[in-house]
Amino acid sequence: MGTSWIIEGSVDDRWPINTRGNVGEVFPEVLTPLSYRLGVIAAEKAWREAYAELGVASKGDFTSEDPIIIGLYGGYAYLNLSYLRILGVRAPGSSPEAIDVSFFGEGNPPPYKPHKGDKSLRSTLRILKSVMGAIGTKAMPPMVADSFARADTHWNACPSLDASDEDLLAYLHAFPSAFGPAFHNHMLSTALASIVAGVLADACAAADEPGLVTHLIGSAGDVKSAEYARDLYTIARAVRDQPTVVAAFDAGVDGLVDRLASQSGDPDVANFSDRFAAFVADHGHRGPNDWEISSRNWENTPEMALVAIDRMRLADHDLDPAARLADDDARRAAAIAVVRPHVKGLDRMNFDKALIATRWWSQAREATRDRAIRIGAPTKKVYRELVRRAAERGGNPDPVRIALLDPLDELPAYLADPTAFTDVLAERGALFDRYAAVEPRFFIASQDEVPTIEELEADQAARAAEAVATPGDVLTGAAGCQGVARGRARIVMDPADAIDLEPGEVLVAPITDPSWTPLFLPSAAVVVDVGALMSHAVIVARELGIPCVVAVDGATRRIPDGALVEVDGTAGTVTVLEG
Repeated sequence: MGTSWIIEGSVDDRWPINTRGNVGEVFPEVLTPLSYRLGVIAAEKAWREAYAELGVASKGDFTSEDPIIIGLYGGYAYLNLSYLRILGVRAPGSSPEAIDVSFFGEGNPPPYKPHKGDKSLRSTLRILKSVMGAIGTKAMPPMVADSFARADTHWNACPSLDASDEDLLAYLHAFPSAFGPAFHNHMLSTALASIVAGVLADACAAADEPGLVTHLIGSAGDVKSAEYARDLYTIARAVRDQPTVVAAFDAGVDGLVDRLASQSGDPDVANFSDRFAAFVADHGHRGPNDWEISSRNWENTPEMALVAIDRMRLADHDLDPAARLADDDARRAAAIAVVRPHVKGLDRMNFDKALIATRWWSQAREATRDRAIRIGAPTKKVYRELVRRAAERGGNPDPVRIALLDPLDELPAYLADPTAFTDVLAERGALFDRYAAVEPRFFIASQDEVPTIEELEADQAARAAEAVATPGDVLTGAAGCQGVARGRARIVMDPADAIDLEPGEVLVAPITDPSWTPLFLPSAAVVVDVGALMSHAVIVARELGIPCVVAVDGATRRIPDGALVEVDGTAGTVTVLEG
């Protein structure tokens, strides 16, 4: 019998197919009990309610309140592909295959098999109403303002860090009630953004030019997840003219904060410190794996943002996205001219509306995501303070290790007597490390397919034996952002370890969430193992004008670090030119 993770979901017989697609961007690492209990369960409820509001959900879809849309199997979070395909079944003019392409991008998923109850005329009519409202959008959708207000309310309710353990723990436990409504808004905007993008994708398919959809969507402007990169670039550009700060960066990112603090009287250092503090105040809630409550962000681990500044300041060419996007409107107009003649009647009218609406929904999707994550920032701060206090009483100082305790039952007992959990944390920590060292399976289609850690370790060993790409090999993925670029491939598995990424190189990453986006700017192009049309890597690449190819299976394993590659973001290919 294999070893199981601490918390395991149960694959639903009615909705059996689960995938790492898309969710791998928001939960790329092992999912802790802390975030499962406080975040995922609240998100599941909010998702169901959002789908009911849109008309997607039908009475009888779910027979259990246990998470089904967001599953936890083999240590990792999964999305329920079976249920998400229902949007394609019930939405007029859509299909399960369209959902696969939009959300997941990975080839050869288990095929859709119709079931009694999949189709619902009532749902179709309600979705039609939602669709017509979405494609008619000409301004920022109202759920964005609501998400901003909810984030501010939760921040203002945060107790002082010198409050009692009981008060801090109560605030931690209040996270689901604050997070749920904000996640509800995010799921509304995500679903509607995908529907609007689907109208454009269908039109491109009708014109037999599927790759042009990235041109039609183009840059939306004012997208939150691209704002971080732009703001850091502004700081990096200023650093070049600040000799004292340059010298501090030249000595390395490690210890940089302390070196700058020791020179706080220098005007250049003071200017840099003020700029960086403003960045952290605005965006410090973001970071890799940022839905995870125990994770790093730019506030508690500023070195991650400093690495990005360090890479940008070394570029010998202008990294300003505006320059890269100078011909974006012209490309979009040319794509419209090709595609529009192939769309007739009512479809043409909807196509024209979708061209306007897609920019608003791209902004809304990323803004609601940003605010939902911002709600977690004070919660992370409170949680880390509790971990710090317990460490002073003999506990473990690692926030990720303590997140392996159940936050409702075990965490309060741990805070009262940290040493009583030493053995439990050691055992669970060892298992966590084993899961963290493997790659989860992309699809799980039944309870029998939920892998043990031993099976995942065997998978990992088999992957390690795969042949690497050689000159002349062409790796095929999905088109992300148009453009062709050449550069040396730089494999980066963690944004904090990007110190070797040189300006003009091609960033090759396993999965990228918005916290990676500052590394996009100095890169000639971006290649990602997993992704799709609606993935965050694609959205941000479009905003920054960076050629991007996603869903390149095994790119981080197969592309040799340092190889010269050509990335074609329109064709969705990566060609190895030199080893």
